[in-house]
Amino acid sequence: MNKLRALFHPIMVFIGVQIAWIVLMVVWINWYLENNLSIKEFAQELRPDLFTAEVEWLILFEGCFLMLLILSGVYVIFVYWNKQNRLNQMQSNFVASVSHELKSPLASIQLYLETLKYQDVSKEDSKDFIETMLSDTARLSGLIENILQSSKADPKSMELQTQKIDLGQFLSEVVNDHKRQFEEKNCEVKLQLEASPVLILDKKALQMVFNNLIGNALRYSPVGSSLKIHLHRTGRFWDIDFMDKGIGFEKKDMKKVFKKFYRVQNKDTQNIEGAGLGLFISHEIVKNHKGRLKVMSPGRGQGSVFTVSLPISRGLTV
Repeated sequence: MNKLRALFHPIMVFIGVQIAWIVLMVVWINWYLENNLSIKEFAQELRPDLFTAEVEWLILFEGCFLMLLILSGVYVIFVYWNKQNRLNQMQSNFVASVSHELKSPLASIQLYLETLKYQDVSKEDSKDFIETMLSDTARLSGLIENILQSSKADPKSMELQTQKIDLGQFLSEVVNDHKRQFEEKNCEVKLQLEASPVLILDKKALQMVFNNLIGNALRYSPVGSSLKIHLHRTGRFWDIDFMDKGIGFEKKDMKKVFKKFYRVQNKDTQNIEGAGLGLFISHEIVKNHKGRLKVMSPGRGQGSVFTVSLPISRGLTV
């Protein structure tokens, strides 16, 4: 049964159609050339002017053109099927990932609330429980925000609510907000600021970008790893490098990581949560700031560097 199903898989059908088309084309041309003389003699008996050299080649061309037209139609159908199949697969993966992402923090919050309700806990434990629940709530809020942003008809046209931002101070605040996550992962974070420019930015949108990049660095790095965040000027841009010591990327993945719902699929990432939206949304937000978001990695298992480049043309004096 499985062999029969594999035989009628659209890819196998497409290959079969290709082979059949080539065979049919060869048979048609061979038959035409072999019987050309007989057809010409028969036509001259009916009407001498019916079969000229131009007509001979026209008939051959028409036959080849019709076959090419059929092949083009089959190819277009296959391309659209393949695209639809990828969309269905991404949707399935997205639903599964989001379901897990939503259930995990909710289960954690419920557990701590039930503990506080039914058991007497010390003041220190209560404070620790509340901090954990706040962290899970922030995680849920970030996921919902990502889903809402990605659900817009045209993410590229999202409106920016800009204001003057001290970029160095802003980065310090973002890093401090992740203090608990760094402690849980025993991650050593180093913030290096070569300057602290004041830029005109959308604070909420950029915070989402930085949260996504820091979250990815923690998620895809082993316990006890390190993260370096470096703010520096490169030409007409202010660059913020997020350098981690995580699992890194292969070259083929670096071209796709900013696509919607895309997630790196290998044995190192199969148990890591994520919806495949963070980098896509971050890329669109940075692009709307007339900036760039790019990634570099020496290879799998060798860490990665995400760089947010914000143009100086949007800024003020340092």
